[in-house]
Amino acid sequence: MVATRSDPPPTDDDLANGIPIFLDQLIETLTIEQASEPLRRHVAPDVHRASVSEIGSMAALHGRDLLERGFTLDQVVRDYGDVCQAVTGLAYQKDVPIEVDEFRTFNRCLDNAIAGAVTEYAYRQAAVTTEDGFEALNSRLGPLAHELRNYLHIATYAVKAIKAGNVGMAGATGAAERRWHRAMCSTWRRCRR
Repeated sequence: MVATRSDPPPTDDDLANGIPIFLDQLIETLTIEQASEPLRRHVAPDVHRASVSEIGSMAALHGRDLLERGFTLDQVVRDYGDVCQAVTGLAYQKDVPIEVDEFRTFNRCLDNAIAGAVTEYAYRQAAVTTEDGFEALNSRLGPLAHELRNYLHIATYAVKAIKAGNVGMAGATGAAERRWHRAMCSTWRRCRR
């Protein structure tokens, strides 16, 4: 199913990692959980926690990789849905029954994988969005700060000249000082929109 996806096309990594690793982890989990009852009582809880953790961790990497390659969140979830369809379809074709306990384990592993992949995908997407937002804000604030600094610099010198008593408020320097203050106010209002 991954090989037939057309947008974006699968890479060799897609065909070797991600879902294939999940399948290996699923097989390992099913093997452990199908162990004899005495062994299951003593070993399975710790092994179960470890396998769930590994499945979630690998799925998180898979989710991050899919985001970086331009997949949508819907495609991430469908990647794991394809696994469910493929496994149940193959079992039906081969006339191999899936027992209730096996299907519960399979479903739990799928849930953990989807949760891990979606959580990491969303986290990374939010980080990228925030980063893009900061870059856009900085690109707007940089020129604004430069423009305000220039106006403030000129207005400050005009006020210093007026305070020194060399020129009056009613003259050209006073007019320049008022003009630069208006320019600062106008720039400030423009940036707040």
